[in-house]
Amino acid sequence: MPNVRRVVAVCALLASLAFAGSARAATETIAEPAAPGFSQYGVIFGTDSAGERFRCSGTSVEAPNLSLVVTAGHCVYDEGRWASRKWVFVPGYRYGERPFGAFVAHWIGTTPGWLHHENLNYDVGMAVVGRNERGQTLAAAVGADRFVSGLSPAQDFDVYGYPVARPFTGATLQRCPQVPFEGHGFEAFTQSGPLDLAIPCEVTGGASGGAWVISGNRIDGVTSNGYGDDPLTDYGPYFGKAVARLYHEAGRVR
Repeated sequence: MPNVRRVVAVCALLASLAFAGSARAATETIAEPAAPGFSQYGVIFGTDSAGERFRCSGTSVEAPNLSLVVTAGHCVYDEGRWASRKWVFVPGYRYGERPFGAFVAHWIGTTPGWLHHENLNYDVGMAVVGRNERGQTLAAAVGADRFVSGLSPAQDFDVYGYPVARPFTGATLQRCPQVPFEGHGFEAFTQSGPLDLAIPCEVTGGASGGAWVISGNRIDGVTSNGYGDDPLTDYGPYFGKAVARLYHEAGRVR
């Protein structure tokens, strides 16, 4: 069985080791991540219940509470441990800058498939965040992508994220533009649920939870995992009924 590697950077050192030997990713740097159309993407800094720090990527998504972040399931719950209240979303991040401030989560959740079985086909998480230091809601400050689900997997995706492990540093927003659906991951066939999606985008630790966007502003996937012997391919869960239920639940949280 191929060795599955998570695309979450528990810390910069561990992430670098996990992705050692990968070639340079076929991505492009977004020069102005705070600009309209990109500002909804950001970095997640967190601490789990054991005190271990981690870093992921996330996206502001339209919701009734105007305060919803979509990410990977293992960015809120991993190996039996929930993230603690020290879970912060920083949109538009670039070289340590926080152009819109920080948004601290007061609610986090994931799908039952990830919570109970850590099934990669359901590796989606969401967080409801408070207002920033200026008193703004997340959507008011940076905008939001539209959430969609139940679509054909045969899409072309713009994939966003903040990879930390080599050859990246985590300082800039990266994008794999218009990458096509290619199939499914090996692990997906060994677990229940809708099969995950494979795309040709080479990312590293820290990119977990980064948005897969179609039609310019519709989020239809997130980065989840990959395989150590295939660093050129990125995998993410299909946005089906379970993910839609999580979205509607999270959107009602105040």
